[in-house]
Amino acid sequence: AALDHLILLSIDAVVIYFTFQIAGVPFSSWQAIPVLPLALFLLLVKGSYFCVFTALGGQTVGKMATGIRVVAENDREVDPARAVQRTLAALASVATVGIGFAPALFAGDRRTLHDRVAGTRVVGPVHE
Repeated sequence: AALDHLILLSIDAVVIYFTFQIAGVPFSSWQAIPVLPLALFLLLVKGSYFCVFTALGGQTVGKMATGIRVVAENDREVDPARAVQRTLAALASVATVGIGFAPALFAGDRRTLHDRVAGTRVVGPVHE
């Protein structure tokens, strides 16, 4: 997750930099840029990153680095609809100060709320 968010924060920085450059606004006048549309765009980029990578192989760059991947409950690839469902549920988990991640700490199957909602699970590198 840390690697994924580092990549996404780098993308955020590049988008914000070029937004200011194209608008011809100095960083000291950041109030001149409408924050809500920019924030929604960056949120859309983040959501797309997680949806696309999860749907195309079950791994984001961070998951690739650690050797873990997301699979459907039947151990098949995650289809695009399920990837979107998982990403939206994860967003809800983050929006509620991480409450949706608590089941992974206490439940025996170590699945988060977004895994339960989407019918997915994370498997390690030695999964058969």
